Amino acid sequence: MDAYGILTDDADLARADLGDVTYYFTDQVDGSREEPLEGAVSSVACWGDTETVRENPDRAAVAADGTRATPAARGQDWGTVCPTDPDYRADLLERIAEAGATGDVRLTTLGFPGAEFCHCQRCDRLFADSAHDDREDWRADVITGFVAEAADRVAGELIATLYPDPYPGALRERTGLDPGALASHVDGFLVPLCGAGYGTTYWVESLASGFDRELAGLDAEFAIQLSTDGVEIDRLVDLTHRLEAAVDVDSVVYGAYGSDRETLRDVIGRLRETDAPAAPA
Repeated sequence: MDAYGILTDDADLARADLGDVTYYFTDQVDGSREEPLEGAVSSVACWGDTETVRENPDRAAVAADGTRATPAARGQDWGTVCPTDPDYRADLLERIAEAGATGDVRLTTLGFPGAEFCHCQRCDRLFADSAHDDREDWRADVITGFVAEAADRVAGELIATLYPDPYPGALRERTGLDPGALASHVDGFLVPLCGAGYGTTYWVESLASGFDRELAGLDAEFAIQLSTDGVEIDRLVDLTHRLEAAVDVDSVVYGAYGSDRETLRDVIGRLRETDAPAAPA
């Protein structure tokens, strides 16, 4: 294991220097924004922006049946702006450039909000005018092109968050995210495998193994995100060890609140003790 990290929206926790790497939410899916922190990876929500969608519903991605990507829609936990919205895209790239000026950047909510999106008039027109016959190919080009532009604005490393579905072709079909195409523009992929308590862990290991195969051969690091809140310390340590044994993962990142400080300290401390080389006899 190369690193153990934390992901938080708590500035004090982010400054606590508990892990090898710290991810800090600067732009969240509810629309709230914070200034980047020196030394932390800025986590930027891309198209997920509930506040913008609430104030301007017409900017939300739309399915062929007219359903808008709002928190009220089935399968949508937040509002999602259409990825071809030119004004929002330009503003988003500016925000990424601002975050990228201070260090590394992680992009979240990076793809379309589902396989049925987007069929707004603009997307229909852009697809019709494109060189693509297949809408899935066109959507993948839209997202890959955006990530390429984002990469030009980040001086440090760029990490792309992948929707946790490693079944071959499913990620591209569902979100427009194509790891093979994205790998030339990013330095790493992060996969959130978050759960409540991890009473069972087979699904975490199964999904992690699937991504291990999906990303094999790509020149990009592989990180897994786990939940901390409400999870027993022994459970987190054991789950991390299971992942380290099962997949070729470069880092494990623990999503945490300010109240999880002692849990993080204990978990990362125990893992570092396990990783430390034995003293010579």
